[in-house]
Amino acid sequence: MTTEDTTPTPPSLPAPAAPVPVPTTPAGPNWALLAFITAVGALIVSGLTWLQVTRAIDGLALASQAGGPTIDLADAPTLGSESATIALVEFSDYECPFCIRHFQQTMPKLASTYINTGRVFYAFRDWPVDELHPQSIRAHEAAHCALEQHKFWELHTRLFSSPGSHTPELLTNTARDAGLDMATFSACIDAKRSDAAIRRTSQQAVELGATGTPAFFVGIRDRRTNTVRVLKALAGAQPFEVFAQTLDLALARVR
Repeated sequence: MTTEDTTPTPPSLPAPAAPVPVPTTPAGPNWALLAFITAVGALIVSGLTWLQVTRAIDGLALASQAGGPTIDLADAPTLGSESATIALVEFSDYECPFCIRHFQQTMPKLASTYINTGRVFYAFRDWPVDELHPQSIRAHEAAHCALEQHKFWELHTRLFSSPGSHTPELLTNTARDAGLDMATFSACIDAKRSDAAIRRTSQQAVELGATGTPAFFVGIRDRRTNTVRVLKALAGAQPFEVFAQTLDLALARVR
């Protein structure tokens, strides 16, 4: 163990002054400079974000003024407030895996945030893809028959299921579970009177430039003509955040 030495030290002549040693340890970070750089970076990011949003809103405005394509909502099943100006139109296939994913994961959030709150008007349009899901049109026919009984949504929520699952027997059971009058339902299915309408909306999706299901179109709704002027198209089962950004921009356009 060492102890402090207390022996007196004899006096000595002062030593010549020596230069003050320069510290050799590395200098610490220049926090002021880093803070300045960070602040400038944040301003740049904010500015770019503002510019992006502004351009997007301007783009929506230009699309509206230029007179984009329109979607006729005649006879379409719809949800939301009749006073809503912005509309979301979905073209979908009941057996499409991506349509099923959208219905299960994203649609509930869209409904609670935009549709049920009266901010956005929603319409469903048929697009069964025969090449991939030859039985899907049966589900769409069944949905039309449910619409005739004013029970479209009761059946609609039960129809999204795996390819090949819409056999006549299974559809009959599903319709019964949805509370449809079975005699009327069976007669409607046998008549196939909805097939022409289903093919028309399928063709309309293609004419609008859609290349696959699900396809979505956001636009300004004309309540007088019951049509939607398209501002923006969204392809596929996009995350909720993508829909939210698009719908918010459209809503900002009509405020």
